Formats: sequence, structure tokens, C-alpha cells
Amino acid sequence: MSEFGIESNHPTETYKQGSAGESAFKKRLGIIATCVVGGSLVALYAVTGPFVAPALRKVCLPFVPATRTQIENVLKVLKTRSGSLADIGSGDGRIVTGKKSF
Repeated sequence: MSEFGIESNHPTETYKQGSAGESAFKKRLGIIATCVVGGSLVALYAVTGPFVAPALRKVCLPFVPATRTQIENVLKVLKTRSGSLADIGSGDGRIVTGKKSF
């Protein structure tokens, strides 16, 4: 008994402290989970946004084939170059295939 006639219950005090520590851990875990999910969504948007944006345009852009001058300039640069060439998938394919359909 204490000097005021109230018994001190140490196990209860320990339980309350443990409960507060557990609550802080859960709160921190919740914040970390929120940041991970939010960061993942931002990364997903950053990767897919450029691919989806053209489909959301109100006015579609027309296809404009390469001009004769542009094709000649690219072929001139490629003749002086050695090594392999990688096509990035844009254009009308006349330069990569070597067709002279201008």
C-alpha cells in the first residue's frame, strides 16, 4: 500500500505502456504501408501515363510520312556509321526496311 491507501498495480501499468508502444508501432506501420502504396501508384502512373495519354486526346493527330529529304539525310548519316542499328518502332518503316518508295 502507498501512503495514500491506494495499492499500486504494477502489471496494469506495464500493460498500459505496452499498449501505447504497440499502438505507436501500428501507426508507424500504417504510415509506411500508405507510403508504399502511394509511391507504387505514382510510379505506375508515371510509367503508363505517356502510353495512355494519346488515346485520351479529343483530336487525333494525322499520320505524316517522312519526306524524301528526311529519308536521304537519315540514309546519309547511316552510311558513315558502323555497327548495329535498333529500330525504336516509330515512323513508316521505309528507312529500316530499305524500301525506296518515295
